[in-house]
Amino acid sequence: MSDVAKRVGVFLVALVLAVGVGSVALGAGGGSAPAVDDANASAFNTDDAVADVPEENGEISMSEDGEGQVVVIDTTRSSSVTPETVTPMANALIESGATVRYSSGGSTYGAGLNSTLSEADAYIVFGASQPFSESDAAGLKAFTDAGGRVVLMDEPRQQVPQGLFGASGGSFGAPPPNPLLSVSNEYGVTYENGYLYNMDDNANNYRNVYATPSGNSELTEGVDRVVLHESVAVNGGEPVLTATEGTTLSTTRESDTYGVLSRSGNFVTVGDASIFDQEYLYHADNEVLVSNLLDFLVSGNKSPENAPGSGFGGGGFGGGGYGDDSGFGGSDGGEEPTPTPTPTIP
Repeated sequence: MSDVAKRVGVFLVALVLAVGVGSVALGAGGGSAPAVDDANASAFNTDDAVADVPEENGEISMSEDGEGQVVVIDTTRSSSVTPETVTPMANALIESGATVRYSSGGSTYGAGLNSTLSEADAYIVFGASQPFSESDAAGLKAFTDAGGRVVLMDEPRQQVPQGLFGASGGSFGAPPPNPLLSVSNEYGVTYENGYLYNMDDNANNYRNVYATPSGNSELTEGVDRVVLHESVAVNGGEPVLTATEGTTLSTTRESDTYGVLSRSGNFVTVGDASIFDQEYLYHADNEVLVSNLLDFLVSGNKSPENAPGSGFGGGGFGGGGYGDDSGFGGSDGGEEPTPTPTPTIP
């Protein structure tokens, strides 16, 4: 027998012995290799690896009678919100007896806000890409002083390359001043730059933070916790909702129980507009919070009825408008708009 044949024979014998020894070892103790379902490794059997998905149920249920109330929904100042986006909210208001009017035009640069407010009892606006004029801000303050109700929604703004503002390089700098500050400053309310996130206690995404009531308020009646998507922090006023412990501000990396909803008399501001969107409306107790906010909008008693009045002029951004009769696209109580597919708020 050649040396090659001998070496091949020795290798085959060794291979057979190795397989036999391995089989005996697996069979030792009369058991067998554990099935995948019986694995006890913590990496496969830990609650920490399971995402916390909030419940999605409930419906908007208003308790206030909206009969005779005119609610203006302003979606023209935000590029991410349309009348279709807020259809559930509009339907609930109409079912309560309120008249719903949408600000018209489709342009962020509308004029005649004060004329619009003079014919309204409540006003809700979803963010803004351009600042309100001084006249508009003063008109809104006069509107709430007369008993009108305002809900102002805000969301994080994108950082922009510094080169766009004359700086060298392509790095990203701080966003420009918040366009809503000219309004919120009238009520002693400001916003933090950046967004809130929570790596430990979140709703399936670190940017989907939980918030819980802060004290007793009619706005949080029946609310245990809500889910906010990329919320901004709200400072000032009477805190109504605060983010849960461990929530961090992106710009400072500091953790705190940041305010996300605040009230100052007839003015309410929320650090997130997505709670009105169908994608997030039924998460946790969001629909309860939305119901309370709608009750807040229709429960005011504005006097004089034409506040802020003609003394404030047209205001706005310099032309065009949605303050006259042609500037409204709306529905009267009892007339339900046709539901349409809802786009997602980024």
